[in-house]
Amino acid sequence: MAFSTNQQGPSTSLSEINVTPLVDVMLVLLIIFMISAPLMQTGVTLELPLGNENLKQREDFILLSINAEGKHFLNDDYLQPEVILEKVKAKIAVSPDKTVYLRGDQGLTYGTVMSLVNQLKEAGIEEISLVTEPPKQS
Repeated sequence: MAFSTNQQGPSTSLSEINVTPLVDVMLVLLIIFMISAPLMQTGVTLELPLGNENLKQREDFILLSINAEGKHFLNDDYLQPEVILEKVKAKIAVSPDKTVYLRGDQGLTYGTVMSLVNQLKEAGIEEISLVTEPPKQS
């Protein structure tokens, strides 16, 4: 597509595209994404125990966390311990092949974590994985 100017005389085409607005928009978008990317990685802060193996998470999973104070979180949302089993059962009912990943703070007692595992098993949830901190590479 050729553009012409409204000048008298021979018709000349305007073949230059002004890229300045495009560059300005791209720089603004780059700055926005640079600022917002670290903010998107939020979650419950836990001190996980070290593990020997680095498990690969599947795409369809439910993340259940217990922090050092014993507060329960379902995918970063704080819930009362009494409500958490119904919420997990509802998510499993939608997609039965989901895995429940259980993250327990290192400061918790073994009994606290195992109590929750037993409650999940009694609720009929079979796919439960315990999450640990990956081993440090030296």
